[in-house]
Amino acid sequence: MQETPFFVPRLPWRDIIAPNGSPLPEGAAAFGAALRDTGFAVITGAPFRGDLLETNYRLMREVFDRGAERLQEECSHPEIGFQRGYMPTRTEFGLRCGGDPDDKEVMAFGSYHNVGVAAVPGYLDAAQQYYAACQDVGYALMHALALYLDPVGSERGYLLGLFRDGDGRRIDDSHMRHIRYPGTAKRMACEHTDSNMLSLLPAATSRGLEVRDTRGRWIPVETEEGDLVVNAGDMLNFISGGKILSTLHRVENRFNDPTRFRHSMPFFYHPDHTQELKILDSCATEPAERRMFPHSSITGYALLYELLSSYKVIPPEVSLGQWQASMEHLKEYGF
Repeated sequence: MQETPFFVPRLPWRDIIAPNGSPLPEGAAAFGAALRDTGFAVITGAPFRGDLLETNYRLMREVFDRGAERLQEECSHPEIGFQRGYMPTRTEFGLRCGGDPDDKEVMAFGSYHNVGVAAVPGYLDAAQQYYAACQDVGYALMHALALYLDPVGSERGYLLGLFRDGDGRRIDDSHMRHIRYPGTAKRMACEHTDSNMLSLLPAATSRGLEVRDTRGRWIPVETEEGDLVVNAGDMLNFISGGKILSTLHRVENRFNDPTRFRHSMPFFYHPDHTQELKILDSCATEPAERRMFPHSSITGYALLYELLSSYKVIPPEVSLGQWQASMEHLKEYGF
């Protein structure tokens, strides 16, 4: 019997989400099936503010060109696991690649109290505008997944309530990165899974993203201008009981040229981390081998701490309680 070739499906936004913002059953089913089978989908025509992409890429180049020493002095916050501001290269460790660190620099943003760069006017505003648009796209896609994962509808309120309060206000603890990969990198990003619910990735400034198929082969994820790559994260694998795959992916260096850099801008859609995550009743009968975690329930903070610690972003001497308290203090009071 001939094996079905592995590919990342391309799905039009208009087939998934109606003009009024509600999910369309057939499109929601196709999107859910893509994440079930490959963990990835390429969405065409998504309203993710593509008009802001070039502005963000231009301004992030100016920021990174200020140099690592200056950015570490002015914008780095290791005490919160680099969840805001500058993270220097070779800080995040890819344990699946023999423990070597990734060759990348990061400027990180969240849903509150972000770090600006005074010498680059407009940088923080452009990043936050794009971030807000991604929050809306993420919520719409989670609405589609709620329809797919819970056909009866008894748990959709719980699932969507991880991202909105009772009045419809955003309460997510999402994360966005501006990333610069050097053209001299041994590897740009080691093979990894994402920790969140959904990742939204517009086309980067060059190729290099690859996803591992079920036979262990690395398949390039090809994009065109205006495409949005969407992949499932570990939290979505958890609440879906393994029905949705959080697939290994990596970024390979296609340059090997010291004069060039690859820039990307992934948005990681997270729930409110204070809330309890649980496996949906509608997904409780999924095969156990598809599940990444043994937990039956866990807070978003605890699961994220577990994952960030494995990548050595949070130092081993910092406990879950200490890290959670620092993030909640940031949320309430800022730096």
